[in-house]
Amino acid sequence: MKSMGKLAVGLVSLALLVTACSGAAKETPAGTKEAPPAAAPASKELVIYSGRKEELLKPVIEAFEKQTGIKVALKAAGATELAALILEEKSNPRSDIYVANDAGALEKLRMEKALEPYTSDKLAKVPADLKAADNSWHAITARARVIMYNKARVSEKELPKSLKELADPKWKGQVGMATGANESVIANVTALRVAEGDQATEQFLKAMKENGLKIYKGHGDVRQAVGKGEIKLGWVNHYYYHLQTVEKENNNVGVIYPDQDKDGVTVNISGAAVVKGAKNMANAKAFMDFLLTPEIQKLFAEVNYEMPVLPGVATKDSKALGDFKRNPVKLGQFGTEWDKSVQLIDKLGLVLK
Repeated sequence: MKSMGKLAVGLVSLALLVTACSGAAKETPAGTKEAPPAAAPASKELVIYSGRKEELLKPVIEAFEKQTGIKVALKAAGATELAALILEEKSNPRSDIYVANDAGALEKLRMEKALEPYTSDKLAKVPADLKAADNSWHAITARARVIMYNKARVSEKELPKSLKELADPKWKGQVGMATGANESVIANVTALRVAEGDQATEQFLKAMKENGLKIYKGHGDVRQAVGKGEIKLGWVNHYYYHLQTVEKENNNVGVIYPDQDKDGVTVNISGAAVVKGAKNMANAKAFMDFLLTPEIQKLFAEVNYEMPVLPGVATKDSKALGDFKRNPVKLGQFGTEWDKSVQLIDKLGLVLK
């Protein structure tokens, strides 16, 4: 991904280039047709396009295959890249399920009518603010945007309480973030724009850059740089902090949930959806239900310290969704405001070349 601006335009362009379950169904209160539970034939291979790293989804897929006998073919790549591919294949879908590390990519596909609305008793348990209004995508897990810090290099009295403090001259050259091409970064910029306005957000990001902001290829690089003390502060998803704490070395790090006295922390999701026209629709719906079982929600928490979205499932060491103040941005806005956020990021040169 060289330029998110080009990719954002590419998503729209691909949409313009493409041409436009068995069993009785019942109407749910939301007006969405709910398919009855179906025993999917084990002979049909389920094709999943995943914007999440393969190692994070592999344990879930293995558990699904073992429990159902359904074979899964996984294609893992960037969430934005795969969203564009789904649009390119819209007239003849090659995937059944799309998994993304960001609500924005899911919402972009919903806007292009590339997803199949689906709900069930299991999916209905996902809170309304963590899924599409038409049930075309659902959250799997949640993640908060936090500031992690090196405890040896930052004293408690120095800790920033707000993201805006990252532009303070006292942190010159000591703040790191993932490239602006990263979906989580784009979403966080959107949340800032919604809460603070375009002008204030641009001023903040510009001030950070002028203050010596260090841009890394990914969040893993940011957490490692903080752990090693190469920088004092890192702007990351919450689970990167937890992953650094269990490293054998360079694990003396802490975490801040910023803006608790103001707008609150930006929360994004990893989510999943059934691709419209999926050739293995019954298998796809079975997988969607599987993702929202307590066992799999617990697995996500244990493997990657993510926040379960199913009520009653405990987190592993991290805070739960109700433990902190959240930025009021709606997840759907990560899609509707995507292009404007990408344009701002490109304008300020926050994409790693």
